[in-house]
Amino acid sequence: MSSQPHHIAQNNDFDLREILMSLWRHRVLVLVIAAATFALAFLVIVTRPTYYKATASLMIEKGDLNLPDFVEVTGGDQFSNFTVQTEVKVLTSSDLALKTIEQTNYGEKLGHPDASPQDLLPSFIGSMSVAAQSGSKIIDVTFLSSNSQDAALLANALVEQYLDLQVENKQKEVNKLREWFHEKVGVLKDDVVKKSQAVETYRAQENLAIGKGSEELFLQDISDLSAQITPIQVRKFDIEAKIKAIELAIEENGTDDLESLTNTPAMTNLKNQEALAAQQVQELRARYGSKNPKLRAAQSVLAQTRSAMNREAQNTLEGLKGELLSIEAQEKLLAERLDEIKQISNEQREKLIHLKTLIVERDASQKQLDSFLANYESLQSQINFAQPDASIVSKAIAPAYPSNPSKILLLVVAVLFSGAVACGVVFVLEMLRTGLRNYEDIRRMGLKPIGIMPEQSQPNSSLSMSMSNHREAIKKIYVASLAGTANKSILFTSALPQEGRTTLVFNLAHYLVSLNKKVLVIDADFVKPMLTHLCKTEEGPGLMEVLNGVANIRDVIVATQGGFALMRRGDMVKLSPEGMASQSFDAMMTFLKKEFDYILIDSGPVLSHSESEVLSKKVDGIIIVTEWMKTSRKNVMNMVTTLRDISAPVLGVVLNHVDLDRYKKVTAGSDFLLARAN
Repeated sequence: MSSQPHHIAQNNDFDLREILMSLWRHRVLVLVIAAATFALAFLVIVTRPTYYKATASLMIEKGDLNLPDFVEVTGGDQFSNFTVQTEVKVLTSSDLALKTIEQTNYGEKLGHPDASPQDLLPSFIGSMSVAAQSGSKIIDVTFLSSNSQDAALLANALVEQYLDLQVENKQKEVNKLREWFHEKVGVLKDDVVKKSQAVETYRAQENLAIGKGSEELFLQDISDLSAQITPIQVRKFDIEAKIKAIELAIEENGTDDLESLTNTPAMTNLKNQEALAAQQVQELRARYGSKNPKLRAAQSVLAQTRSAMNREAQNTLEGLKGELLSIEAQEKLLAERLDEIKQISNEQREKLIHLKTLIVERDASQKQLDSFLANYESLQSQINFAQPDASIVSKAIAPAYPSNPSKILLLVVAVLFSGAVACGVVFVLEMLRTGLRNYEDIRRMGLKPIGIMPEQSQPNSSLSMSMSNHREAIKKIYVASLAGTANKSILFTSALPQEGRTTLVFNLAHYLVSLNKKVLVIDADFVKPMLTHLCKTEEGPGLMEVLNGVANIRDVIVATQGGFALMRRGDMVKLSPEGMASQSFDAMMTFLKKEFDYILIDSGPVLSHSESEVLSKKVDGIIIVTEWMKTSRKNVMNMVTTLRDISAPVLGVVLNHVDLDRYKKVTAGSDFLLARAN
């Protein structure tokens, strides 16, 4: 079994020696590409005209019209970075460039006086650059020209055209605003007249007094009526209380109370009479007793007096009631009048409020009209003083030195660039190469290189073995993989078809026979059994019949003209992967190893035939054959990974179809030296 490490080295490791060797191998190509590139660069640099740059600087200033009451119309002060960027776009506009071209006769400066401004526009814009200084309001306008005076002239001309355009746009803005003012003032005047007429019409319709006295009159009337009602109500409450007191006194026969309540001369006289009559009754009762006629006469007089007092009280009561009715009637009249005046006052107040609303609306419109007229006068004063929104910070000055680098410096850069281009081409060619190149590439994949096979016009002829370089190559393969080892059964495989695997088996068999070795070659390529045709042997029973037990091993082995034995493929109909993996195959190999010194098995490609994987586990060693510089590393790596997954004993790799002259260029020369034919 192979003892090679299973670690696969990365292909993208940086190897300075390899890079230098690649450049050395392609040194002629590097020199040719570098010389051609430098010659082209030299021609461009020598013929390249000298250019001068002149720069003029502008500062952007937001100079809007001074109409503070109409900021929404004029735009207000809204300066920002967007303002600067907008002005940069204006400075680089085609219209401004065309005006500058016409004003400076740019065509004559270029030597094309008859060219139209439109034809000169691409050249002008290409020579111009406009950029804003970061974080400021400064814009630099730069112009590139082969003449230093023209560079300054054109930069300043572009700036002047820009300022003129600013003034022109400002004038258009003022004129447009003036038209808007005219229209707006007319509308406001009509509105003021309309609202003034509405005020006068309403005042006349409602007969509203001019000034502020009308409302106070109503308030005075209300106050006076309220003042008149108050004493009447007090008197009313007085009379009602007296009536109730008199009625209560009459009901209780309180003569003392009647006198104080009525307070009339008649009641006072009757009260005196009642006191005398009562006194007389007391005296007669005391003197004559209760049955004296004089006493009865005195009692009769007392009763009559008291009766007269009640009648007087009733008369007084009736008078008070009459007076109460009169007061209530007067109170009612005053209350009705007060309500009437209040209602009239409320109606008048609503009318005055509406009138005031109309007056406020009229005054507001008048104020707006006055403001418009005042701003219109300010606008008129600004029309003749329109200024651009930018100012020149510094004008362009004709430069004394060209802006482009010196030609010597450019030639030095051209030399370096030419070398870089040449190296880059070589690196690209190396990257495009996909196949294995030399022994170092094989070692990087974790494999052992065991030889190379030179490219031959007739690799399968017997003459190929007579050539010293071809025979030496076979010899080195034998020494590197078989000589001095116990390996007897060797499987030859490849990643893809037609990589020279069968040819190598055929030639190696001839070489081993020349060493007096007893060799058996087994044709195990079940798709294209080319080995049988190379040996010029007819198809017949072979490996499949032995594995299936229908033929004896000795019966299927045939001799060839090359001196080695051949076991043909056999009948493909009876192909069975299980048969190759069976003990029958192991028994066959045990028998063959006793009969032969070497058993060479030619199998199909690993990536396309599963039988090759089965056979890989039944042999002492595996030799991988890959076509030099053609089979991709990816396919080789996939094949190696497949073999290692099944722990197949890989002995090494043979590079086939090698162009020896080219090989000397792509290798360091230390792998080995090939003997060439004399």
